[in-house]
Amino acid sequence: MKRLLPLLAVFAPAPAFAHAFLKSAEPSVGAVVATPPAQLLLTYTEGLEVPFCTVTVAGPDGAQVQTAKPQPVPGHENELAVPMHITAPGKYVVTWHALSQDTHKTQGSFSFTVSP
Repeated sequence: MKRLLPLLAVFAPAPAFAHAFLKSAEPSVGAVVATPPAQLLLTYTEGLEVPFCTVTVAGPDGAQVQTAKPQPVPGHENELAVPMHITAPGKYVVTWHALSQDTHKTQGSFSFTVSP
């Protein structure tokens, strides 16, 4: 048995450490929507530490759009809801920073357009 312990240590499965990458968004990445959305819904590949996640939205003129803090979606540990107030048509850039439950940080950005 003592000879097997070193082998077991070498060949034992390592714990899976995943990162929370953006899986989908509403409005979707690159979407053109007819009406301004009242919120973003971001779905990630892993569960999140919501208090440590941030989302900003820049409008067509580059100014920050008024958003609320990201909120957890009950029953969905991998989703964030971000209420926001958009009034003008144009291209909007969403920048996100996420902290997964295993404490890995990820970030990214995408855009969507509100048609005139």
